[in-house]
Amino acid sequence: MDESELLFNLVYFLLCMVIITPPEEFQRLGFTIEQLFARFLGDEYLDFVGYHLRRTSLNLFVHSCLPFCYFLIHRLKFSVFAKQEPLENSDLDPDFPMPQEAVAFKTLTWKTAQRFSVLAVLVVPALIFNWHQQNWKRHPISKTLAKYSNLQGSYTAVARDIGTELRRPEIYKKKLNSIATVIATENWIIKTTLYNVHFAHQSNTALSVAKAETYNISHHDQNDTLQMISIVVRPMRQGVTDFHIRINALEFRSLEDRVRRPISIPSNIQFHRNVIDRFVDVFKAQVALNPLFQAEATTDKCFACMLNEPNTKIHKQCADVDRNGAPLAEESCCSNCYCRPMWCVECLARWFSARQTDIDREVWLEQKCTCPMCRAKFCVRDVSYI
Repeated sequence: MDESELLFNLVYFLLCMVIITPPEEFQRLGFTIEQLFARFLGDEYLDFVGYHLRRTSLNLFVHSCLPFCYFLIHRLKFSVFAKQEPLENSDLDPDFPMPQEAVAFKTLTWKTAQRFSVLAVLVVPALIFNWHQQNWKRHPISKTLAKYSNLQGSYTAVARDIGTELRRPEIYKKKLNSIATVIATENWIIKTTLYNVHFAHQSNTALSVAKAETYNISHHDQNDTLQMISIVVRPMRQGVTDFHIRINALEFRSLEDRVRRPISIPSNIQFHRNVIDRFVDVFKAQVALNPLFQAEATTDKCFACMLNEPNTKIHKQCADVDRNGAPLAEESCCSNCYCRPMWCVECLARWFSARQTDIDREVWLEQKCTCPMCRAKFCVRDVSYI
C-alpha cells in the first residue's frame, strides 16, 4: 500500500464518518442527508411519521452505497490486486505464511468484500421498495405504530394523532447527538435514530434510570464534571421493544416534568437533577477543604430545613484578594459573622446559590453572599464544618 492509497483510505473513512454522523459544523452548513434531500423528505412538522419513514429509508440506501463507492473509486484509481508482480527471493521467517499465501488470502478477502458491497446495493433498494408497498405498511416504524392501533394492521390513525401532538407547543425535544433525538409529548415518548424511530405510549410505559456516569471535563478542576444518565423506556404493549435514552443529568428535571409516568430511580444511583444540586456537591467539597471550627455540640435543628443539625459556621478566614492576588476594595471584602451555628451545609449552599445570577454560574464559588441572619458578607472560604 503506497502513500496515495493510504491517504485515500483515510479520507474516505473520514467522509463516511461525516456522512453517517455529521458534526455540528456540517449541520449548520446544510451538508447532511436530511438537508440535502429536504425536498424529497418533506416537512417533519407537518408529517412527522411520513417524514421519518422516508428519512430512515434514505439513510439506509445512502449508507449501503458507501462500501460499493469505495471499491469502485479504488478500482478506477489504484486497480489493487489486478496484477501481481512476481516476488523476489528473500529471507523469510518460517513461522509466518508464504508471501503467495498471504497475497491469495488478501485477494480472496478483497473480492469477498466487493461482492458483499454489490449485494448491499442490490438488496437494500429491493427492501425499501418492499417497505413502500401499501403505503409503507411493511416498514418497521409502521409495524410498531400498528401495534398501538385500535384497527388491526392500520397505523395511519396513530400517525395522525402523533403528528397533531407534535405540533403543539408544550413538548420536550432534545437532540441527544448528531443521529438521535428524544421527544416527549402529552401521550408519547419518541426516540429517533438513523434507521428507526421508537415509540412508547405513556399510559402503559415504565421508565427507570439504569445508570449514571460521571466524567471529569477538566484536568485542573475535579469539581468540573459532566453527568450522563441512561433511562430505560419499557413499553408494556406486546411486541414493542424497549429503548434507552441517554441525557445530561441536568436535563432530567425537564424530561420528568413533561412525562406523566414516574421515573423510578434505584437507591444506589445518585446524580444531580439540576444546576443547584450540582453546586451543592461542589460547595460541600470546597467547605471540606477549609479548616474545622471548634464549637460545642448543639441539639438544635437547622433553621432552614428543620431536619438536620447545624454543622457549619461562618467566620472570616479568607485573604480578601482576587484571583490575581490583588487586594479587594473595602466594600468587596468579607466581614466577621458572630451568629452561632444555625445552618446545615446543604441549606447554606442553597442559600448561597440563590443569591447568585444565572449568568455567572461558572464562577459562583468565587462570588460572595450575606449571612441569612446578620447579613455579614462571606465567601465559600469563610465556611467551615464544626
